[in-house]
Amino acid sequence: MIRFIHAADLHLDRPFDGLTQLPEPLRRRSAESTFTAFTHLINAALHERPDFMIIAGDIFDNSHRSIKAQRLFVREMSRLHEASIPVYLVYGNHDFVNTSWGHLSLPDNVHVFSKTPSVMSQICSGGQRVNLYGFSYYQRWIKQDMIPYYEKSGNADYHIAVLHGEPHSGTDESNYAPFSISELGKQEFQYWALGHIHKRQQLVSSVPAWYPGDIQGLSFKESELGPKGASLVELAPHGVQVQFLITSDIEWRCDEFDFSEAVTAGQLEAAINGFKERERRKQAAAFIRLRFSFTDCGVQNSEIEALVQELVEALNEDEKELKDFIWLVSDACTFRSRWDKQEILNSPHFLGDLFRYIENEQSVKQATETLYAHHSARRYLERPSKKDKEWIRSKSEQLLAEALTRISMDKQE
Repeated sequence: MIRFIHAADLHLDRPFDGLTQLPEPLRRRSAESTFTAFTHLINAALHERPDFMIIAGDIFDNSHRSIKAQRLFVREMSRLHEASIPVYLVYGNHDFVNTSWGHLSLPDNVHVFSKTPSVMSQICSGGQRVNLYGFSYYQRWIKQDMIPYYEKSGNADYHIAVLHGEPHSGTDESNYAPFSISELGKQEFQYWALGHIHKRQQLVSSVPAWYPGDIQGLSFKESELGPKGASLVELAPHGVQVQFLITSDIEWRCDEFDFSEAVTAGQLEAAINGFKERERRKQAAAFIRLRFSFTDCGVQNSEIEALVQELVEALNEDEKELKDFIWLVSDACTFRSRWDKQEILNSPHFLGDLFRYIENEQSVKQATETLYAHHSARRYLERPSKKDKEWIRSKSEQLLAEALTRISMDKQE
C-alpha cells in the first residue's frame, strides 16, 4: 500500500466575495483564510507522513501571483522538504504558467509538470515505484480534451494521473480540459487526482477518480458544497480508501428562520441567539446568511425588516474578536399569508394548475433556460443548486398564492 495526500484549488491570496464593511479583525481573518487553510493542510501532512503529496492545480488565484502568496507556498513546501515529503503539482487555469512573470524558486522536493503531458517517478519508502502523469496549463483556457495524451509508460507498481479539468456536459462549450467520464478507465490508471471543481466528490467511473474540492470556501456560493479540505488516499492493489482532511479556517453557510405567528423583538432576539450558540458548538468560525420568513406576524412588513436588520447588527457586535465567531448576514425577509398548499395542488382551478406546473421537476430549468442559453449570461451565472430550485419554487408559489388570493378577496368585496 502507498499513502498520499491529494489536494487542489488552494487559491492562495484570493479575495473573498459577498461581504463588505466587515470589522477590521474579521476582514484580516478573512483575507488570511486561504493561507491559514493551507497551513492546516501542511500540518495534516506532517502528522500523517504520506509518501508524497499531489496538488491538482490552482495553487494561486492569478497567473500574476503575489509575492506574499509565493513566499507562503515556498515556506510550507520547505516544511515538507525537511520531512522528506515530495510534492507533485500542476498549474491550472487560475495560475497558468506565465513565463513573463518572475516566480520564486521552489524547494527541491517540489516537482512541477510541464505544459505537455509527461511522467515522473517516485520511489516510496516501502520500495514501491509510482509513475505520476500530468500537465500544467500554459494559458487560461484549455479547450482540448487532454486525456488521450495520458499514456501509461514504464514499469511501476502504481500509475496515477493528475488532471485539472471538468467533465464535459455534452451541451455547453467547456474551457477547462473537458473530458468524458467514460474515458477515465481506458488508460487503466489506478487513481485520477482531479482538480478545478470546488465540491468534494467521486466521479462514477470504473477507476477511482476524485475531486477533493477546495481547501477554503470563498463565498456564499459555496455554502452548498460541503466541508472544505483534502483527501488522504491509501492505494493498494486490491482497492483504494479515501479519507477526508478538513482544512478550512472559516465556513460559509446559509440557513432559514420561519416564524408562523406574531413575534416580538424579544422572541426574535432569543431565537437568533439560540441559533448562534448551536452553530458555535460546531467549533468553526462561520459567515452565515439567514433568510427570514414571517406568516401573519401582525406587524407592518417594513417594521419587521428594520427590526431584523437592527438585531443582526447588534448581535454581530459580540463576534468581532472571537476565534469561533458566528457572523450573521440577513437576507431579504419573506412575508406570507396563510394558505393550504395541498388544497391548492388538489384544486382543479387555474391556481392549482400553476402549482402543479411549478412542482414539476423540470419547471425551474424550463423557466430559466432562455437566460442560461444566452452566450454572455452562462459565463457568469452558476446553475441553481437543488436547494436553490426548491427556494425558487417555494417563492413562486408564495407570490402566486398571495397575489391571486388577494385578487379573489378584492372581487368579493
